[in-house]
Amino acid sequence: MTGDGAPGGDGSREGGRVGVVVASGMLKGVYGHGVLSAFEERGLRADVYAAASSSGLSCGLAAIGRAREVGVDYWLGAAAAAGERGMSRVVLDSIAAHGPALREGLFRPGAPEYLLATSKVTDAAAAETTQGPGAKALGKQLLRDVFTGDRGWVEKNLAPVVFSSRAEPGEGFPRLTPQNHDAVAYASTRMLHAWAVPAEIDGEAYVDASYTCSCPAREVAARGVSELIAIGSDPFPLYRDLYASEEIADGTVLDGARVMVVKPGEDLKTLGVDYAAATAEGLVAAYEAGLAAGHGFLDAHPGLPAGSREGVA
Repeated sequence: MTGDGAPGGDGSREGGRVGVVVASGMLKGVYGHGVLSAFEERGLRADVYAAASSSGLSCGLAAIGRAREVGVDYWLGAAAAAGERGMSRVVLDSIAAHGPALREGLFRPGAPEYLLATSKVTDAAAAETTQGPGAKALGKQLLRDVFTGDRGWVEKNLAPVVFSSRAEPGEGFPRLTPQNHDAVAYASTRMLHAWAVPAEIDGEAYVDASYTCSCPAREVAARGVSELIAIGSDPFPLYRDLYASEEIADGTVLDGARVMVVKPGEDLKTLGVDYAAATAEGLVAAYEAGLAAGHGFLDAHPGLPAGSREGVA
């Protein structure tokens, strides 16, 4: 791990640090898991990984070198169980299954920095709603607001909070620890319209990252990386949040980091994978599409900093 690089002539940093951020996408996140698996196969090891909502498990596994090992099997199990047990139970069960490995690997000496985005509920009355029986109706309204671009409730009642496994006092990032990891991981996924179990971290209400920060690219750039690989799950422009407040655009420089976007060439619905429902065949196809895209990306970018690649085939 090298220190923060100085800005280059185009505004980007020199110094060879690579960041990977994976946007949320519910079941469409299987594509990003495929991309991460390809990076792992080829020996690309980022200095900073960041996730939001459904990408938390995939990105966490990539940070500890186990994305390919778990592969599409996680998504097949999650999709099959969602209709039977509900999304809260599916996520809590996945945290119970994979939490021990993540807690062990993410916080060991020499591990990459890992960022996990959430949305904190900042208003007391709103917190009561999100934690109570009115949560589902509110969640449905917030989804309708996506289509109108109305961010009023979100701006009034929520704030993006991104936890970091390497946070130091005064940096503006709360510390992600083995003790709070599971609570943060669940909170990051809690979409109000479909998750029945409330989310709390240290006794305070939180909801899904996607409302305020579905792609924490800025937070990764702030960690001093020179190259920022942003992975999306749709062929459409990649945005910071559900309400399209800021585009994360390929080829731009974000706080000194060159942005490179990896995303599907077509809507994964054509393969049988939508946000909340997917066929087994579709999940396998979408995962394999991500694998191919990840390998293709590395073929097209042979000049990524050598210090962030290990055992490239």
